[in-house]
Amino acid sequence: MFLTARYTVRCQHYNEAAASFRTAFVETIYGLRKGSDDVYKVITAAAIADQERALIRFKPFLTSFEIIELNAAWDTYVKGRHTIAPGSLDNRRGEIAKAQSHIDALWKCSKPK
Repeated sequence: MFLTARYTVRCQHYNEAAASFRTAFVETIYGLRKGSDDVYKVITAAAIADQERALIRFKPFLTSFEIIELNAAWDTYVKGRHTIAPGSLDNRRGEIAKAQSHIDALWKCSKPK
């Protein structure tokens, strides 16, 4: 019974940290879905900082394999925020889709348990 309670509490803390991590991306996702700005204007340094704080709070609940997977997804997300041709409407749709796929990869690592 003790182990079950301990597991339940651990899952609860994991889910709270995962929810906080996913919530850190809400404004970014909303900005990308609007599609009126380039990716670099939506994924700003301030947004990255907020998301990284949530990432730091979430990592202690992950296994070493999950941390490696999450770090790879995070690096891809941060490096992928640079726009090929700022202001170009031709590239915007593809870059937005690419940024959203990077966020999806991060969210995949933070599924509720």
